[in-house]
Amino acid sequence: MKVRRILAPVDFSDISENALSYATGLADELGAKVVLLYAIEPMVFVGSPISPEINVPPLLEDQRAAARQSLDKLMARLSRRGVPVEGVIKTGTPFQVILDVADAKKCDLIVMGTHGRGGLGHLLLGSVAERVVRLSPRPVLTVRGKDKAKKKRPAAKKTKKR
Repeated sequence: MKVRRILAPVDFSDISENALSYATGLADELGAKVVLLYAIEPMVFVGSPISPEINVPPLLEDQRAAARQSLDKLMARLSRRGVPVEGVIKTGTPFQVILDVADAKKCDLIVMGTHGRGGLGHLLLGSVAERVVRLSPRPVLTVRGKDKAKKKRPAAKKTKKR
């Protein structure tokens, strides 16, 4: 399998930055293009008789403009390093947006960060990465955040030789 396009979903966190390092390293090695994706999750507001109306379209446009600015900075940084890159911003449920963009852009691999939540946190919050892994027809490389990867492990006991 030839990897020509790598989808790298980002949320501008340290975790997605760590995954992006893997994606760009692979892109360098394989001569592939990186497709950066930022998914804007739809906002849901519940009104009440005493609260003022919230005008959602301007909020969404503000969020899109902020995402575009951050994505453009990231793309410029990668371009200066010689990484072929394009940026995409889509609105929708993040795991579905990731799968849809991977199809639309004909990406061969998805590289994404994961918080590595377990237990109740995972149950309550779900996992975008887990859904992508389960539903994607293409390979998915998940990269744990640095804090999880460097979690202290018990040190091996040293024994003195006699």
